[in-house]
Amino acid sequence: VDPADVAFRTKRMKVPMSKNLLIVLAVFLSLSLMTSCDKETVIPVQDVPSEIQGYVSMHFPADSIIRAVKEKGESELFEITLSNGFKLEFNAHYEIIDIDGNAKLPDSVIQSSILDYVSSNYSAYYIIGWEIQGDNQEVQLNSGIVLVFTLSGDFLRIDD
Repeated sequence: VDPADVAFRTKRMKVPMSKNLLIVLAVFLSLSLMTSCDKETVIPVQDVPSEIQGYVSMHFPADSIIRAVKEKGESELFEITLSNGFKLEFNAHYEIIDIDGNAKLPDSVIQSSILDYVSSNYSAYYIIGWEIQGDNQEVQLNSGIVLVFTLSGDFLRIDD
């Protein structure tokens, strides 16, 4: 074996490895920069905006906030977890945009036209989730059925 040939192969092998390392580092840094755009911060319950606290005390008077997360991304969101297990999401204007639970939602958080539709057409079931999706609102029943309504509460369709 020629020592010059071994030295050449060794040098040649180091170049691709360092290039691979640079590529891996570049990908890692790119991913960390992209994920750092969405920052979640746990905030003390006493620092939850009063509008959100008021909503919780009005519609969930027997429950308390046990966790509050402020999320900054494209827009600011507040994720609130209640002592009953419900999860509420509010937008930057402190307006409710999503409620998820594993029990019946309080009637006070659902438009009366939607409550009427559900009780007339799905009387054996109840609403466990509600969400605004663009120009519509969706409710999830405890059967797993998702119903889509306009923002004014008119039925549109059953969602898959």
